[in-house]
Amino acid sequence: MRNWKKKQKASDWNIVADRLLERLNKFQPVKGEDSFSRSYHRDNLTNWIIRALENSGRHQEIIPLCEREAVVTGSYTRLVDVLRKAKRLEEAEEWIHKGIKATQKQWPGIAQQLKDALREMREREGNWLSVAAFRTEDFLQSPSLHTFQDMKKAAEKAKAWPEVRAAALLYLETGNLPQSDPTWPLPDTGLREDRETGKSEFPMIDVLIDIAIEEKRPDEVLRWYDQRKSKKQIFWGWDGYQEDQVAEAVADHYPDRALAIWKNVAEKQVALTKPKAYEAAAVYLRKVHSLLKKLKREEEWKNYLLKLRQDNARKTKLIEILSRLEGRRIVEKT
Repeated sequence: MRNWKKKQKASDWNIVADRLLERLNKFQPVKGEDSFSRSYHRDNLTNWIIRALENSGRHQEIIPLCEREAVVTGSYTRLVDVLRKAKRLEEAEEWIHKGIKATQKQWPGIAQQLKDALREMREREGNWLSVAAFRTEDFLQSPSLHTFQDMKKAAEKAKAWPEVRAAALLYLETGNLPQSDPTWPLPDTGLREDRETGKSEFPMIDVLIDIAIEEKRPDEVLRWYDQRKSKKQIFWGWDGYQEDQVAEAVADHYPDRALAIWKNVAEKQVALTKPKAYEAAAVYLRKVHSLLKKLKREEEWKNYLLKLRQDNARKTKLIEILSRLEGRRIVEKT
């Protein structure tokens, strides 16, 4: 392997390229090897050939090689990268479309990389309407606060955010695709996949809550939170992370609701009767104390803490934690 790292003459690389091309032409997969491993090993060999062709000055052979191998191994992203580097952008776009069609079912990760490459090309062109359309597709494919924010950045640059935002929120509530509206301001990417209906449950309350929190809309946060509770659905996260976020988001406008949420999460942790869960409960109890202190309702905190101690008197580790919260030394606990 040391010889590969030394600077070799173009003539030496020329010999290497010919030998590796010969090996590629005779390439035989290992018996029992799956298609992924087979493609991986063939792609590694091709990468060495490309390096040898570059160092021997045989640049004109690289793109035809990448074109052949893309069809064989699904290495369309490598081909597109090479074409973009060569400024052959129309061909790159043609291969992106071919590659997505060929890989979206078997290798969706490759298809996504190709979509990202086309979006990056549109960004370089300054075509923000198209970029926003791609980001919207990502959001519809995988709704989350992160994809919502990416969509927002692009749509703002395209000066289409109010319409895009309204349609995105409507989708999260009802499942109605934005593109079905004739007033939809974004162009068709030409890459949208047909989605199977019934896969997602609407409204997507988790995402709607996250967005309402991010946009500082406490009324909407509580509306979706209460709808979630009415459906008796469990919040994701073993430690009540999203409920904590809800309480933080509404504490200034609806302090009693925030207090009730934090108390509920803390008491659920206490009910697990595990030292680790008691420590988790303490995090939320401190927030209860902090808010009650801010509201000048310290007596309410003392009464609540006393009730917790009485209801859980046999849980020694918990009592120690409650004593710390109360500011007592352990020897003073009752």
